[in-house]
Amino acid sequence: MNASTKPKKPVSTTDLVSVRRQWNSWEVAEVYVGEVSNPIWDIESGGIKQTAHDALIYGHVWCDSIVSGSLAHSCLHGTAPHSIKVCILRRDNSSRIYNYFLALVGPKPSMWQR
Repeated sequence: MNASTKPKKPVSTTDLVSVRRQWNSWEVAEVYVGEVSNPIWDIESGGIKQTAHDALIYGHVWCDSIVSGSLAHSCLHGTAPHSIKVCILRRDNSSRIYNYFLALVGPKPSMWQR
């Protein structure tokens, strides 16, 4: 069996996914796949509610679930930990991880198709 026909390893809850607060943020963090809840297509980020140029995959993570990296976030406005909205970008993740989330959210809604 060569590399092109080798079955891909299934995504595990302990695999890492790279996330950002906004699509264009320079800060990137890694969290466990199992920590991301309610993945959806959306155009508005969490935090400052920035509108993206296109619909992207967003989900929610607890602010204390970051394994590495950092996100634009503070706990000054409430009791920690709390859920924060994050963006999952294709460019930050392997195709195996990104396609896992793509399968969860399904096709991009027609109102956001280009």
